[in-house]
Formats: sequence, C-alpha cells, structure tokens
Amino acid sequence: MTIDPQTLTLPLVITAGLIDGFNPCAFAVLLLFITFTMGMLQMQTNYRYGLMKVGFIYISGIFVTYVLIGVGLLSTISFISTTHAVGKAAAFISMILGVVVMKDYFIPGSSFLVIPERMHTSINKWIRRTTSPGVFGAGVLVGLCTVPCSGGIYLAVIGLLSVQTSLAQGILYLLLYNMMLIVPLVIILLASSNRAVVDRMMAWQSRNKTRVKLVMGSFMVAMGFVILLII
Repeated sequence: MTIDPQTLTLPLVITAGLIDGFNPCAFAVLLLFITFTMGMLQMQTNYRYGLMKVGFIYISGIFVTYVLIGVGLLSTISFISTTHAVGKAAAFISMILGVVVMKDYFIPGSSFLVIPERMHTSINKWIRRTTSPGVFGAGVLVGLCTVPCSGGIYLAVIGLLSVQTSLAQGILYLLLYNMMLIVPLVIILLASSNRAVVDRMMAWQSRNKTRVKLVMGSFMVAMGFVILLII
C-alpha cells in the first residue's frame, strides 16, 4: 500500500514545530528572562499578571519573527522554482545541520550554531527595559538568533511545503508550525510563577541541553531522509 505524501505533511509540520519549540537557545533565554522578570516584579501586588503579560509579549516576538522568516523563504522559493530540486536541497541542508547539531552531544562546547555572544548584550538590554516594545524586541532578537540552533528543521519544513502545497496553503501550515513551536514556551511560562519550579527547569536545561541537541539533530537528519523519500 502506497502512502500519499500529502497525508504526511500535517503530522510532520506538527511534530517538527513541537520539536523546534524545545530548541536550547529559545528555551534557555526564556528561563533567564523569567528569572530576571520575577526579580523585577516580585514586590508588585499583581506579580503573576505582570509576569504572564511580559512573558506572552516576549513569546509573541519570537512567533512573529519566525512566521515572517518562514513566509519570506517560502515565497522566495515558490517564486524562483516550482521543481523538486529546491525541496531536495533543503532536505540535504537539514541533514547536514542535523549532523552539526548532534556533534555538540559528543563534543560539548564546540558549537557554532548558538546565539552569538555579541547578541547577548543586545538581548539583555531589550529585556531590562521591561516595557512592551522592549520585551517584544527581545523576542524578535531571540527569534532571529535562534534560527541557527534549529534552522535545519524549519528549512526542511519549508522545502517540503514548497513542493507539496500552494503558497497560500504553505503559509497556513507555517502558522500551524509556529503555533506548535510556542507551545513548549507557553507551558514553561505558565509554570513559572513558582520560583522553585523555575530553578528546577533551569537545572534540567543545564543538565540536558546536549541531549536535547542530540534529539533535535537526529530529527533533522531523519526528516531530511523522509522528505527525500516523499518528494
């Protein structure tokens, strides 16, 4: 029995979005952001409301940035080519990036797919403003800088959509992908009103960040293979 490739598109997009949501860059920065915000707001009577407000603004900055990047790439690919060559190229690039990400598990501290050190200062400045535009700006910067961490997953999905869907359908799939991407971040935020929980999450992230990279890298490679098989 043959499987219609288009029937795989929806589960692949949902799974890829959720996996991408656990990328160590956005995950770690969100925890640091929550810790800083807790210190700024803990004396306020509406502390939980303030934390949730700025947290969702921060996450929305990541969401909007990722959507715009995805729509821009998908539109460009759809404009320059209607063949499967671009989709196959995206799959190969995803596999290569996956191997690079997996390398961090075996050789810790050697990664170049991380947020550049020079960007940490800019992100911290935006976060410390604690204003809505400042927090949103921090989310935008993190969204831009985390693309190298897990961009292979996003690129593979975009390559698949460029072949399997129309541009309008592809944009809808990208919206779904990015909704899945922020689900882990939203869950972390909702659980963050308890400082002890935040401390445990930070400890878990520190202990397991290389394992998370191994899983993400393996998924990039596997997804690249799947895309090569179905397009």
